[in-house]
Amino acid sequence: MFKSVSFLLLILALGSLDAKITLPPELQEYVDDLHKLCLEKGGLTENDHQTYNINDKNEKMMCYMKCLMLESKWMKSGGEIDYDFIETQAYPEVRDLLLSALNKCRTIEEGADLCEKSYNFNKCMYEADPVNWFFV
Repeated sequence: MFKSVSFLLLILALGSLDAKITLPPELQEYVDDLHKLCLEKGGLTENDHQTYNINDKNEKMMCYMKCLMLESKWMKSGGEIDYDFIETQAYPEVRDLLLSALNKCRTIEEGADLCEKSYNFNKCMYEADPVNWFFV
């Protein structure tokens, strides 16, 4: 069940470092595993992740975002963002925040490849709600 829950639910769920929302242990474990998997696939370190700035179009970090989106099923293998899936799987405590940001990001630039498209989506979500956005 939690494997279908997407990483961006956490982006909005965690918000800031002072977030009040606590995720179920199974969901937190899923996100931690997803994060580790995508770091490894991209040849990235925790430091690369922690020091990343969303305004930087770093190729490795853009591909990390692609990995997150594909593994979480927010993006289909052909590159289509699955907005219906995102909506139906929204974590209840952040559903309103998520849908508000998501509705601002239904039209994004395709990008040169799926890595850039994933970056464009994440950058849009950040710009739609910078207060609640958090990079998994």
